[in-house]
Amino acid sequence: MESMYDSGIPPPSDIDYIVFTSHDHLLALPYCDVIQIVDSPSSTFLPHMPQAIRGVIDHIGEAIPLIDTRIRLSEKSRKEEVDDFVKTFMLRKQDHLNWIENLKNSVNKDEIITVQKDPHQCAFGKWYDTYVPHTLKLASYMKRFDVPHKAIHYLAVQAEKLLQEGQKEQARTLIEKAENEELIRLIELFDGFEDQMRQSYREYALIIVNNGRKFALAVDSIKYFEKMDEIVDKVPLLGINNQRMVRGIGRKKVNERTEDVIILDLPVFLDFEG
Repeated sequence: MESMYDSGIPPPSDIDYIVFTSHDHLLALPYCDVIQIVDSPSSTFLPHMPQAIRGVIDHIGEAIPLIDTRIRLSEKSRKEEVDDFVKTFMLRKQDHLNWIENLKNSVNKDEIITVQKDPHQCAFGKWYDTYVPHTLKLASYMKRFDVPHKAIHYLAVQAEKLLQEGQKEQARTLIEKAENEELIRLIELFDGFEDQMRQSYREYALIIVNNGRKFALAVDSIKYFEKMDEIVDKVPLLGINNQRMVRGIGRKKVNERTEDVIILDLPVFLDFEG
């Protein structure tokens, strides 16, 4: 019997596939290759391993390699992506600490207030207005930024009006009050964002078997288990650098639109020496 992965044989269309995501890619493997799905896999690091192998995980008493699918596909790892996200977010926190200091200096020196008054136009506000959280819990957390963030920026409008009316001390009192209320709430939200983000970006591991050996593939999310509507030849414009890893493209109609799903060539994907 010929192997499902024999060279030249197109991916079968009459079997179920497990469809999953890794970075921006929609990927698939034959469902028969997957023996289990593990939530939030933790691994033990091993030295002198290929970069894409994070280490090993325990599967029913057996240590099996955990492959970072993102790195194997030459993408940024989930951890690195979240680290960069959090680092940028902390810069937006510092922006607002600098903002309040600049406002205080302008008031103390009776200078023209030049800080951004529109909460939608600061770097955080522009990002906030377009950001779409990927979980309901994260969406709920992000909504909490709205009131204190707008209140902080409106503070500049209020302080400017008081200065124009010759009420410098009232402006200083207003800023001091905001530092102890709205600013504290805003900074607490910025500080809590990292924990919220890391909790929401959990992964899954597909436990697979190939040629009698077990591996685990770390993936971002599981989409569905179904047959493809159509299997077509390799399409080289789907962002995979190593096209040898692609056996073909499955097409699946989902909610009135057709998705192109990259069907991986598992033996090539697992070949770190080739």
